[in-house]
Amino acid sequence: MFFTSFKNKKIDRILFISLSNVGDIVLTFPVFDALCEMFPSARISVVVGPKGRSFFEGNPHVDELIIYNKHASWPEQWQWLQKLRVHSFDLIVDLRNSFLPFLIKARHRTWPVFGRAKVHMKEKHLERLKSIVGALPTVHHRYAITPSKADQGTARHLLMGMTDLVLIAPGAADHRKRWSEEGFLKVITFLVKERGQKVVVVGDLKDKAVITRVLKEVPSGVFNLCAMTSLTELACVVDRCKAAVVNDSGVMHLCSYYNIPTVTLFGPTDPFFYGPWSKESRVVRFNIEDPGAVTEKVIHELDEVLKR
Repeated sequence: MFFTSFKNKKIDRILFISLSNVGDIVLTFPVFDALCEMFPSARISVVVGPKGRSFFEGNPHVDELIIYNKHASWPEQWQWLQKLRVHSFDLIVDLRNSFLPFLIKARHRTWPVFGRAKVHMKEKHLERLKSIVGALPTVHHRYAITPSKADQGTARHLLMGMTDLVLIAPGAADHRKRWSEEGFLKVITFLVKERGQKVVVVGDLKDKAVITRVLKEVPSGVFNLCAMTSLTELACVVDRCKAAVVNDSGVMHLCSYYNIPTVTLFGPTDPFFYGPWSKESRVVRFNIEDPGAVTEKVIHELDEVLKR
């Protein structure tokens, strides 16, 4: 009932405030999707950090893209704020948990502190939206990422038209979140030699050295797309895969958003709060389990996923 009454309110302009790091941004996508489903006619302005710019550029569901630079000087941030205050937003959803919504005029807005502490971050973001609109609708589409035909064509070209690949992402922003390079090599070798499976390895420019070492002794049958795709092109690559083996990283969350069955290697981070959220996902803790058994367990979990 609450959702119906809120939906019937006049919501013409929405400000959606996302985050800065790629993985954190992807965790906010379900909120953006829910907003698009609830208010299909509303104009949505998106605030995001520079790293997430290419996710939203050219998105037909984004009326205005506003880049937030947390390193800007106070005068620059004040000027940035004044530009936002020019708009008359009906609804502000701030996932940065800041006081920004109170500095901008809006009829409806999220509070800076809200939500249970012990829930996955995706659910915590959704709870923040629920706190002002009530029950959320069933989302039928992915609105946060809408790759262009060019993006899809690039992914198809790079993968030579192939689908049903297994995606491998041996990189991570923090070295403590990276599983051993030898482990990834053994998994790729298992996939190629024992399963005859085509594999695609992805990562950004910072991952290039790691991926180069991992692939040094890998047999043929592996697509190396490290630092070769934009974020939306990477999304198209993910969408052509049937499973993934990744570290705790932005790629993991992207796989979850596309509901790709994923085996994730976790180090110090708690997977309860930041783990994969696809329906068929497995977690292996490489920092607390017997190092000699981790590779065997990863291959077992992956084999189980591929049999489904």
